[in-house]
Amino acid sequence: MATDKADKVNKSDGESGQVVIDRRPLTLVLLSVFRPQLVLVALVGLFAAGIQLEPPAGLTEGGWRVICVFGLSAVLWVTALIPIAITGLSAIAFLPLLGIMETSQAYAYFGSRAVFFILGAFILGAALVGSGLSTRLTLVAFRRSGNSLRSMVLTVFGFTALLSCVMSEHAVAAMSFPIVVDIARTLSAEGGNRKAKRALFLAMAWGCVVGGTTTVLGGGRAPLAIGILEETTGQTISFLEYMRISIPLVIPMALFAVAFLGLETRGLHSSLKTAMRDLETRLFAMGKVSLREQLVGLVLVVTIGLWAFSGEELGLANIAILSTSTLFGLRLVSWADVEQNVNWGVILMYGGAISLGSAMADTGAAEWVTGKVFSGWTHSPQALLFALCVLTTVMTEFMSNSAVIAILMPPALSLAASHGISPWMATMCVVLPSNFAFMFPMATPATAMAFSSGTFSFREGVLRGLLLDLFGLLCMGLLIVFLWPHAG
Repeated sequence: MATDKADKVNKSDGESGQVVIDRRPLTLVLLSVFRPQLVLVALVGLFAAGIQLEPPAGLTEGGWRVICVFGLSAVLWVTALIPIAITGLSAIAFLPLLGIMETSQAYAYFGSRAVFFILGAFILGAALVGSGLSTRLTLVAFRRSGNSLRSMVLTVFGFTALLSCVMSEHAVAAMSFPIVVDIARTLSAEGGNRKAKRALFLAMAWGCVVGGTTTVLGGGRAPLAIGILEETTGQTISFLEYMRISIPLVIPMALFAVAFLGLETRGLHSSLKTAMRDLETRLFAMGKVSLREQLVGLVLVVTIGLWAFSGEELGLANIAILSTSTLFGLRLVSWADVEQNVNWGVILMYGGAISLGSAMADTGAAEWVTGKVFSGWTHSPQALLFALCVLTTVMTEFMSNSAVIAILMPPALSLAASHGISPWMATMCVVLPSNFAFMFPMATPATAMAFSSGTFSFREGVLRGLLLDLFGLLCMGLLIVFLWPHAG
C-alpha cells in the first residue's frame, strides 16, 4: 500500500518525484485562483453603489443610471470577464430593471436596422463560402499580390479602402469578409499563422473605415451631418469640398495603417506561399463555375448595387434581408452554412450596444456628458474643435455613428456660433472622427466582422484600434491648428 502511494506521488510530479507545495498564504492562493470572479464581484458592487447615489445636477435619475450601466458595460467589454454577447444582453436587461424605461421599449431597440443589416451580411457571406465562390473571387481579386504575405495584407487594405470611397463601407465589408475568411482558412499551420490571420482581418476593417472617411458615399454619417448643417445655418458642404477637407486626414491615416500592418506581418513572408498553393489546388479541383456559384454571384452583385445606389432609399437592412430570402428561396444556401459561418455572439453584443446607446440619447445622458466635456474646453476655438473631435471619437466607439452625429451636431453648431467658429469646421470635427471606429466591434459592422473572425482577442483588437484612434486625433489636431485656419 505504501509503495502504491509513493508511486502515485512520483507520477503526479513527473520525473522529479517531488511534490511542490504552494507555501503562499491561503488568501493569496484564493485570490490568484478566483481573481476574475472577484474582480467581477467588485465591479458589480461598485455599480450597485453607484446607482444608489443622487444624480449630478442637470441629470435625471434615469440618465445617471444609464451612465452607470454604460460604464459597467464598457469595462466588461474591454476586460472580457464575461462573454461580450452576455454583456450586451445584460445591458438591455438593466434598462427596465432599473426603471430607466419600459421593458417593451428597451427590447425594441434590439431591432435596430444595423443589427439586421449585419445579420444579412453574415448570411450573404455564408452563401459565398458555402458555394465556393469566395475561393474563386479570392484568386481573381488578389492574385496580383504575389506570394508575399505583406503584399496580400496591403492589397486587402487598399482594395477595401478604394471601394469604400464610392459605396457604403458596410457593403464593402460584407463583400470582402468571406473572401478574407477563405484566405485565412487556407493559411498553413506554420509559426506566426495567428498573426497572419489577424493582420488580414485588421487590414479589411481598417481599409473600410479609412476609405469610408474620404467621401460622403462612405456611409450615412456625412449626409446626415450636412443636412443638419443646412437646416440650422443655411450653409452646406459640397461633394468636392468634403473631399478637399477629408483627404489631408485620410492620406496620413492610410500611410500609418499601412506601416503598422507591415510591422504586423514582419517575419511572416513564407506563410502565404502555402496558402496560395492550397487555393490553386482547390480551384483546380472545383472545376468550372457551377450554376450555384453563378446565382450566388448574381445575388451578390445585385445586393451590392442596391446598397451602393439605393441604400438610403430602400434601407441597407431591408436590402440585406431580402437578399438572404432570395438565397434561401433559390436553395443557394443552407441553414447549416449559416450556423457555421455566422457569429451570433457578435450580433447579440452589437444589438445590446445599440440599445444602450439609444437609451443614453433618449434619457439625455449623452447630452449631459457632452456639456460637461465642452465646459472645460471653451477657452479657445482650437480647443473647442479638438474637444469635439475627442468626444466624437469616444462616443463613436460605443454607439452608432449616426446617433453620435444626431446628438453632437446641434450643440456643436451652437457652440461654434457663440465662439466665432466657422460652421463647416464644427461639422467636420464631428463627421470625420465619427468614422474612427477602430477599437470596439459595436462601433461599425466592418470592425464587428473582423472581431467575429476569432483570429484575435478583444484586448488585441482594442489596443491596435486605440493606436489608429490616437493617430487620427493627432492628425485632426494638426489640421485644426495649421491647415483649416487658412482654408477659407
